Amino acid sequence: MSQEKLQVEAKDDKTAIKKARKHWQKEGRQMLDDSRINVKLKEERSGFLGIIDKDNIYEVTLEIDETAELEEELAAIEGDLELDGDFEINFAEDGVKLKITPPSEKGRAINYNEIKESLKELEIEEVDWPAIQEELEDPSEEWVNIAPRKPELDRDYSLDLSLKKDGLEAYLSYQPALGGEELTENKIEQFLQEKGIVYGIKKDKYHDLLDCEEEVSEFLIAEGKQPEPGHDGELIYHFEFDKDKVGIEREDGTIDFRNLDLINNVKKGEVLVTKKEPEPGTPGKKVTGEEISPPKPKKVELPRGKNTEVDEDKLVAKIEGQVVKERKKVSVLPIHEVQGDVDFSTGNIDFVGNVLVKGDVQEGFEVVAEGNIEIKGKVSGAHVKAGGEVIIHKGFIGKDKGQVEAKGDIKIKFVENGNVVGRSDVYVDDAIMHSKIEAGNSIFLGKGKGLIVGGKCRATKIIEAKVIGSTLATTTLVEVGIDPETKEKIANLKEELQKCQQNKTKAEKALELLKKLKEQKGKLPESKELMYYRLQKTAKNMNEEIEEKEALLEELKEKSSRSREGKIKVKDRVYPGVNISIGSSKFIVHDELRTTAFVEEAGEVVQAPL
Repeated sequence: MSQEKLQVEAKDDKTAIKKARKHWQKEGRQMLDDSRINVKLKEERSGFLGIIDKDNIYEVTLEIDETAELEEELAAIEGDLELDGDFEINFAEDGVKLKITPPSEKGRAINYNEIKESLKELEIEEVDWPAIQEELEDPSEEWVNIAPRKPELDRDYSLDLSLKKDGLEAYLSYQPALGGEELTENKIEQFLQEKGIVYGIKKDKYHDLLDCEEEVSEFLIAEGKQPEPGHDGELIYHFEFDKDKVGIEREDGTIDFRNLDLINNVKKGEVLVTKKEPEPGTPGKKVTGEEISPPKPKKVELPRGKNTEVDEDKLVAKIEGQVVKERKKVSVLPIHEVQGDVDFSTGNIDFVGNVLVKGDVQEGFEVVAEGNIEIKGKVSGAHVKAGGEVIIHKGFIGKDKGQVEAKGDIKIKFVENGNVVGRSDVYVDDAIMHSKIEAGNSIFLGKGKGLIVGGKCRATKIIEAKVIGSTLATTTLVEVGIDPETKEKIANLKEELQKCQQNKTKAEKALELLKKLKEQKGKLPESKELMYYRLQKTAKNMNEEIEEKEALLEELKEKSSRSREGKIKVKDRVYPGVNISIGSSKFIVHDELRTTAFVEEAGEVVQAPL
């Protein structure tokens, strides 16, 4: 028994009870009879100088009996249960007896033919049919004599046993008694013991057999246990090695022939193969108790190859690189080499280490590496992305769709109609033509023509070239002092921080609610307990993520504040049509200028000596 208290404002105790009852009804409470509700005046209040009445404060208490509420709920559904009528026939010393149980309100009643058919099967003679009819019309639910007992027709029960499936199954054949000795659970038990049946006996099925009013052939009464085979030792590969793969299936069912997914990248210490030791099987048993031995499982060994090592039951990578399976051995290679071009024969390249392409990268393909990428040939309308530096010996023709991106330096012979994004420095030997170049640090041209013409070049610190623009006054944009990614990163970080704060608030609110629920119930359900621990982890991770993002935001803001320190250097000449931006200051070249530099002073772009 528990209590629930509610404080209400009302003129009198009856009104207080009425308000409380309405509140509890909204909460779904059913048992709200007056015997369970108590009211107590907590504070009597009167209005100004006793002229204006004010409601008093009452404490209304509800006595809650959880068991009684369950019983009431059960009683409410009992009327909807559909219970059919039933009957029993019994052989007594003074005659054959019948008892009929009537149906519930919505159930089906027993009919005359059902009883007649049962009496026929039991070979009962001289039946008092009027007595049966009378009992059907008004069941007394008591035993009624319907026929005389004839001992000469009595027959005792009989049992027989057969074994099958090499002693794993035992079957009983049973003929019910007719007025003679009836079968009982104890007699079944005794019969099985005499026959040596000691295991897997289905005692819960005794009643099914005893309820049978007709002869039963082969009733499964005992079932042995098959020996459970163990499991052979197993090697679990944590990478794919399908050399015959022709591409990756898209969601629409078509095949992407460029993404062959043939490279398996791994980190140092990453698990490549796990060995599962063989598991012995479990012996079985015959119904007679005899044990059946399981087959013996097989062992396996880890396929250790180059640059791998065994750590207990695991094969792990000793270095970062490409994992390959050769002649049943697993090895890790530090560099992925493409002997010719990157094309349909190789598919796209995606590797955790360094990549060396000895030919060209054909149009529409990708080369991605967490390390460095070196391409001996040229790149045409393709994508190249490196976690380290990129070197393209014979130039990059972007065709207005290709891109080269690197966290380290980028070194290219020339760039034409391409997009180049470098987090560090970009070095171009010959020319940048009608392209978009972004550098986290600087852009340098100088070994060959050193030309920038058309497009846009942006760098944080320095842009250095021999010639910028052309005699045709081609529009060419050069910008320094602005990190091309910083502004976007700051905006994205602010948005991410807001989302993290919102998620953290939701997680903390959910934790608070679960704590209250636990205090009320003493213990949370398993699903809620799991949610509680997951939310705790989520809140902790959110705090750490918020701290990291706030620190990075401050760092980026400081970097942005130094955006006016950039410089543009022109060793030979700069032509009209060139637009120069340093920080937020701009300058358009109207006359050809030679051997000069551009800096920002007092909010303006001015010339300065090299």
